[in-house]
Amino acid sequence: MMRKSLVCTASIGFAFAYPVSTFAFRSGPVAAVNGSTASGGVTCQACHTPSGPPGTGSVQILGAPTSYGRNQTYNITIRIADPVQAGAGFQFDVEDPSGNHVGTLTITDPVNTKNNDEDPNWVNHTGTGVDNAVAAWAGLGNAAEYHIRWKAPDQNIGPIDFWAVGNAINDNFSRTGDHIYTSHLQADFDLASVPTIGEWGVLVMSLSFITSAVVIIQKRRRAVL
Repeated sequence: MMRKSLVCTASIGFAFAYPVSTFAFRSGPVAAVNGSTASGGVTCQACHTPSGPPGTGSVQILGAPTSYGRNQTYNITIRIADPVQAGAGFQFDVEDPSGNHVGTLTITDPVNTKNNDEDPNWVNHTGTGVDNAVAAWAGLGNAAEYHIRWKAPDQNIGPIDFWAVGNAINDNFSRTGDHIYTSHLQADFDLASVPTIGEWGVLVMSLSFITSAVVIIQKRRRAVL
């Protein structure tokens, strides 16, 4: 993946290369800055200068399965917390160990989240989402939550990885003083997962057809005898 590398700017604190002077905005980061395999391990930390000691907060991936069933959907929450910051943004994706995106990410809250403008395989905050995070920060215990949905592939593709980066901001509209956190979870295919309703229907129809064929053959044999 080609990485931009002219000038670091900020998307509420995310790494962003842009051929103009540094500025800050909240509409969302560039793609591939969540530390994942597909991002080459790059995070927004490369462009941000924290003030003081490292942050003591976290980013959590809540609701992700430890084992996934084919075509199953999961409601996932990205929670970013930091006791001294004022709001947060995020980026999230799902990959196989080689960095290929897997499954389907669906936006369930278009006010606060969106597919990345450069690559829809990543999901991140919107500008309104960050404003809302700042407004609700204290009420959520110095934290922000973003909600998305992921649908698993229709077959067993082996282990998969959930990747998230959270940027806990001090709300100074610059790339200084922000705290960057990453999280990574892995899930394996659920070998005990049952076929889908559609697959059960095909199975029942197939068995019914076979049973009917056997009955017809038996009747014809009796008629011959």
